[in-house]
Amino acid sequence: MLTTVDEVTAAQKAGVQTFFNVTNEAVNGFEKLVQLNLHFLRDSTQRAMNALANGEMPGLAAVSRSDLSSVERIALYNQQLFGIVSGTQAAIVRHATAQYETQIGTVRADLDDAVQRAPAGAEVAVSAMNSAITAANAFYESIWKTVQQAVDMAEANAHVVTRSTGNTSHAA
Repeated sequence: MLTTVDEVTAAQKAGVQTFFNVTNEAVNGFEKLVQLNLHFLRDSTQRAMNALANGEMPGLAAVSRSDLSSVERIALYNQQLFGIVSGTQAAIVRHATAQYETQIGTVRADLDDAVQRAPAGAEVAVSAMNSAITAANAFYESIWKTVQQAVDMAEANAHVVTRSTGNTSHAA
């Protein structure tokens, strides 16, 4: 149990550190997203300016030539976007999971300490607490596995779209 000022301070410090870690990951992901968007915008603007310099209407020239490179660029953008989002999410989940595991370890240690000090007849209450902790852990793991499966499926779909886009452009 958090019985001393040092233990309470350490717990609070760990919580604040986790908050800053999660916030840093979110900001880093946002920075990468801004850079990706600026790069994509710069590339698109340059392509449009080149088309205008050649006396073509941007976009129409590519369609008339059956140029699928724009589709490939969009697929690449989507793949990079997904990589940024999934990487940021994974980093945030790692920090949150580490904090959760630390906290659940503290709760289990406190419960074990309480069991040692508990008066006779308190076994029912201790058993109920153990069951609650076990159920919370099972729920957390279930949610984590579901989220991970969704991320894996989305990533697989993004790879399929990218591959099919590449195959289509090479066939044309």
